[in-house]
Amino acid sequence: MAGYTREFLIDAYLWRFLKAISIERLLELEKIANRTYDLYGKDGFRERASLDADYIKKYKEYLQCQK
Repeated sequence: MAGYTREFLIDAYLWRFLKAISIERLLELEKIANRTYDLYGKDGFRERASLDADYIKKYKEYLQCQK
């Protein structure tokens, strides 16, 4: 696995919901994601958040388009 930071992985997870839920719900989901990361660590969080290599690739492509 590449050296993805905690922030990167949580942002990638939240990206999935950006257009689907309100900012208030997104902030709550971010808290849950942080607790999940604390509890299970990087690999456990990636597994539980379904952040596979293909999804990470799509998120990185999205970030490149935002520059």
